[in-house]
Amino acid sequence: MWIKWIATLVAFGALVQSAVACPAQCSCSGTTVHCHERSLASVPAGIPTNVQILSFFNNQITKLEPGVFDIPAGVFNSLTQLTILDLNRNQLQALPAGVFDRLGSLQRFDLSNNQLKSVPRGVVFDHLVKLQELYLNTNQLSALPTGVFDKLTQLTILSLRENKLTALPAGVFDKLTQLTELSLRDNQLKSIPRGKHWLVKARQESAPGRLDDMTSWMEVRSLSAILSSCACSLGLCLSRWLEPNSS
Repeated sequence: MWIKWIATLVAFGALVQSAVACPAQCSCSGTTVHCHERSLASVPAGIPTNVQILSFFNNQITKLEPGVFDIPAGVFNSLTQLTILDLNRNQLQALPAGVFDRLGSLQRFDLSNNQLKSVPRGVVFDHLVKLQELYLNTNQLSALPTGVFDKLTQLTILSLRENKLTALPAGVFDKLTQLTELSLRDNQLKSIPRGKHWLVKARQESAPGRLDDMTSWMEVRSLSAILSSCACSLGLCLSRWLEPNSS
């Protein structure tokens, strides 16, 4: 009996300590953990389990080990309250499958300004069902897997600008019914797949014939009929469409 009671106290003490501890390399304030601009090469141990905002902005993190956010082991088994994760301006080259599976409360996720060359096939973002903002801009992405965003039905902002995308999978944005802002500028796209409702208003900001910027706002509308009736380059087609539809 006493052994069981002592074990319970020890487990409770570890739980409380894990919720209030702060990694030595970071600073903590309430439920915010600042690990930005610390020359970190990896995600440090000891992140509080009650963290809601976690920033690794401007470090030198080159990879994420599988299970890195399932910490500490046995205590909640995840960062279940995390809503904002900032990994902007690191040196990430790949995303391990399943590395974000436990972050089900995440709403804003910044992976911009890294060195990502691809997004793994499968379910890398599938468990982030509450995600509203996803920033993948300024990487080296040359392609996207089919269905990569299908589970992100709450997404309102998606930035893919400044990559090396040459084509997009059919239906890649079709499930993003809440999308209000999409940025694809500064890629190498020559065409886009026909979509059901993912683009509302396109803005051509450079010479016709290039797809340099695409942003959607507010009311959802289909481009299928527009694209099917345009025997021209995408940029020119969008320019022709915008003339009678611009406010």
